[in-house]
Amino acid sequence: MFNTPHHWIPKTNEQRLEFEWFVEHFESQALVVISWPGCTVDDLRLKEFEVALLDPTRAESARNSKLFDRVVSGYSTLRQLMSSPIDLSRKAATARLRGVLVGPDGSSSCAVIMFTDHGGYERHEAIETILDTAQEVCGLQRDAFRLAGPPVDGVAIDRAGVDTMQRYAIPSALLSLILCWCCLREWRYALAVFTAAALGEGLCLSLVFWSGQPMNAVLILMPPFVFVLTIAAGIHLVNYYFDEVRVRGVSGAPQRAMQVGWLPCALATATTGIGLGSLLGSDVEPIRRFGAFATIGVVTTLLLLFSLLPGLMELWPASQLHRTDERTSQRVWGKLANAMIRWASPISLLSIASIIAFGWGLFSIETSIKLRELFPPRARVLADYAWMEERLGPMVPVEVVVHFRADSQVDFLRRVEIVEYLAQSVRRVDQVEGVMSAATLTPTIPRGGGMRQLARRTVLSKNLKREQSRFVDARYVFEDSNRQSWRIAARVPALSDLDYEQFLDELKEHVTPAVASASASIDEPIDITVTGAIPLIYQTQRLLLADMLRSFVAAFGIVGIVLMIVLRSVRAGLVAMIPNVFPTAAIFGLMGWLSIPIDLGSVMTASIALGIAVVDTLHFLTWFRREIAAGCEPAEAIRRSYRHCATAMLQTSVICGIGMLAFVFSDFVPASRFAWMVFVLLMTALFADLVILPALLAGPLGRVFVAKTSSHHAPS
Repeated sequence: MFNTPHHWIPKTNEQRLEFEWFVEHFESQALVVISWPGCTVDDLRLKEFEVALLDPTRAESARNSKLFDRVVSGYSTLRQLMSSPIDLSRKAATARLRGVLVGPDGSSSCAVIMFTDHGGYERHEAIETILDTAQEVCGLQRDAFRLAGPPVDGVAIDRAGVDTMQRYAIPSALLSLILCWCCLREWRYALAVFTAAALGEGLCLSLVFWSGQPMNAVLILMPPFVFVLTIAAGIHLVNYYFDEVRVRGVSGAPQRAMQVGWLPCALATATTGIGLGSLLGSDVEPIRRFGAFATIGVVTTLLLLFSLLPGLMELWPASQLHRTDERTSQRVWGKLANAMIRWASPISLLSIASIIAFGWGLFSIETSIKLRELFPPRARVLADYAWMEERLGPMVPVEVVVHFRADSQVDFLRRVEIVEYLAQSVRRVDQVEGVMSAATLTPTIPRGGGMRQLARRTVLSKNLKREQSRFVDARYVFEDSNRQSWRIAARVPALSDLDYEQFLDELKEHVTPAVASASASIDEPIDITVTGAIPLIYQTQRLLLADMLRSFVAAFGIVGIVLMIVLRSVRAGLVAMIPNVFPTAAIFGLMGWLSIPIDLGSVMTASIALGIAVVDTLHFLTWFRREIAAGCEPAEAIRRSYRHCATAMLQTSVICGIGMLAFVFSDFVPASRFAWMVFVLLMTALFADLVILPALLAGPLGRVFVAKTSSHHAPS
């Protein structure tokens, strides 16, 4: 299990390229902030921790040097600012560090550990090493230490993902097995379907392993999702068999069931695969992998069912069918069929109006992958962030990099002043509290136009130029043959309601005129780059929304074409799409109206819901067209279609929905949201296929199905 959100977006994405350039030339954003109760700028344990973590004399020094690049703390940085050559007063030094290494009270402090690339990948080991060292130095219990930073977030997500699989995968599978047996009342068939589903789940996990890719926050739900889809396909196949046994007896029933059921089951799997396959166009890597592995899984498990079930039906024919339950269900379906036939036109009109009304909310859909929306409020990682941000300040990094041309004639001191001027413009942005730059590490700059001040400035400029390596070592300046780049590090809150798009717009509003003013003052162009966690998160959020729209449109178009081909009519295909669009329009439109953002767990479900909804539509239309071809009137064909497949539709939706519902209790919010979204979408799709579709067939729009079917089949 390994989650690295900045690796999820394409390698060619501009924000990712800028971020990776920053990491390569300044330092990794894989850093951990550690503090504890009573930790202040005068706490000697901060200095001892710095030394102990990278002490070359310690036995574990070789390992630690591979994990950690450097360590800074409020204790050592404050004293650096108060000593030569900077020589600030304690008050001035504390003010410069406030919001980053020193809290608002001027006393609370922390240590910041920067990871190497190796440490970023081995973050579990690195964080354990940090805690072990802190415990040894401070003599406190491990629970007393507070941690924040991207590696901490990643480890929390990793653990939540593993915990979700370990806690809920087996209960979900057992629940599906029990429901499968309750629906089929034949333990042999229930076990056969369960076995095929379990093999499919194992296959998906194997594909992830053999691909060489780690599991991530999105892929953890792919195997159980394939599992419940396989259960649904098996239920439909077994119900085709039961229907043949009821009508024509046990002899030859497996062959007849396969002759009737293989095409709708194959088409249903194909449309589900289309819904999943549409995710392959995603720009977010985990979603693309979900689509690829899940598509292979559902197709393979259908082949397993085709290979396994007919032989089992022949070897162990159905011992008995529960006539009492059957008669009860038929009465219920008969009443529902009559109601749909009677109220066909009003229901059809209301359904189309509902799609339009709900669909309007799709224009208000928002996406979010903020930290606090990944975990429940009680999560330790959120508690640590809240503690840190209350005592120290914001924890999410934003980096503004200022670029001077390589041939710039501006002296070093003037560059420091420009960087400080731009840092002040960043500090004025709402929610920015802590800002550090090379200017933080310079002496007080002489002001005024007198000869003495001018002389002091000249001396200071030469001294700073000689000490350029000090700023490079502190990771605030980088220079190559093209330009000299200066870093301004800012921090914003992790747990606020900050709108990242609005924040970035406001940042540009403050910085852009300041850059223009600075450029004019030196008569040279100055460029800036904005990078860090906030731009990356915002870019990922934009990609999520674009992915949802793109994958849904692709799935809609392909599924629509498939229906047109199967039904041999463009108009019939378009009408058949109405009940399949309803679930997505209703649920996601309602989320738009209620301003509920979509996240990693829910963004995939729009295309998946479309693919799953078409499954029951195809089964119902298969029976309807068969009955019309046999000479039935549309109303009677609808009643018989209910009798043939409504029970199986109900069973598969309940099994899939409740099987996934076990994951609702996960402490990883995207997994929980994916589970309840799938459940709600499945129930809405069931409603659409048992209410809206029959009403459409019984109303004026249903004529496109009857006319086309009648023209291709002679009544028997």
